[in-house]
Order: sequence, then C-alpha cells, then structure tokens
Amino acid sequence: MPNCSLSNERTSNSAIMTLTMHNEGKFNPTSLAEFNQALDEVLADESLTGLLISGEEKIFAQGLDLEYLTAEKPDIAMEFVHQCMQMIGRLLSFPMPVVSVINGHAFGLGAMIALASDYQVMREDRGYFCLPEVNLGMVLIPSMNALVINKMNNKAVRDSLLTGSKISGPSAKVAGFIDQCCSLDTIFIEAEKIIAPMLGKNRHAVGGLKEGINQAILAHINPA
Repeated sequence: MPNCSLSNERTSNSAIMTLTMHNEGKFNPTSLAEFNQALDEVLADESLTGLLISGEEKIFAQGLDLEYLTAEKPDIAMEFVHQCMQMIGRLLSFPMPVVSVINGHAFGLGAMIALASDYQVMREDRGYFCLPEVNLGMVLIPSMNALVINKMNNKAVRDSLLTGSKISGPSAKVAGFIDQCCSLDTIFIEAEKIIAPMLGKNRHAVGGLKEGINQAILAHINPA
C-alpha cells in the first residue's frame, strides 16, 4: 500500500484535493518522499485551490518512524529530521489554503503537520494531539521549537512539551490551536466550510502572504 494518496471524492468541491496518509502516518525516507510528491502533484494541477490533509481509521499521523530513526546512524537520522521540517516549511508557505482534517491521533510530526496547516478541524470524540518528546527523552530541534512556540500559546506549549500529555479535540480548541471540533461524520463538511473564504485566491499572493506570516518559523527551517 502507498504511504499516501490523493483524491477529491471526500468533498463536494472538485477544486479541493484531499491528501490521505496511510500506514499510520509514520514518516521515513520513503513516506516523506511520497508526501512531497503528492504536494508536487497538487501544485501542478492549476484547477486546485485548496488542500485537505487527513489520515485513516483512528490515526491522523504517528509522526517520525522511530524504528527507522533508532536503526539509522545519528547524523543521517538528524538530517532526515531536518528534511521532515523542510516539508513542514512547504506547508507553511503552500500557495493555497491547507486544512488538517484530524480524524484521530496526531503525534509528534503528525501534530506539527496540523500546526503548520492554515486551519485545523479535529474529531471531537476520540483521538489526541500529543508532542511526546519528553516521554521519549528527546528535545526539539530549533525549527520544531519555532513552530510550536509560534503556533501555540505559552501555557499550551508548557503543558504539551513538559508533560507529553495527550490533548483531546475539545481541549485543543479551548487552548486555541485547533479551529473546530466535530463528529467524524461531519469532519470533511466542516473542513470545506472553514476553507471556503480562502478558495480561489491568487496562488502567488497566498504563498507570499503565508511566508510573511510564518517568517519566524521559516527562518529556522531554511536559514540564510
């Protein structure tokens, strides 16, 4: 099975493409390459004006493939982490609106994909947002730290990073880093509603404005 796929069958608007992460959304060199290829395909289709990112079953994305990372040489593993953050940088400056449709657990890099999206719609009844680094004995690299502190308020950053707690959709909405919570049956409907005001805008303008908004993060991902 591929690690991700593209379809516009989940929405009523054919100009919105959905990128679905498979295989629990674990990122290794193969799955990262497929994810980037999917972004390339979306950009190449000029009829598209919006992108939704989701997972399958009860998982949005588990994040970094820890089995791959622990088996790899430390310098190669660290380089891969930087490559993953370059993908996050693509989302932060993607020249069309991006919504994370969080159908289930969003852990680590999966949570960061959600934060890097313009909007976030999360299932209300199950699934957690989690930055588990403290439980794994890990620290954030500077680009990850910049993403988190710029997309979450100080209290949410403290509670997420220092406890590694699992945060439900309703709690994440109260904390301000999730835009909407709803049932699984309506999650794509709500995503369409929330993305609607940004659809059809000039790609160059959208990308440029997003680069400006996210400059403090992008400076750490792609330093001069």
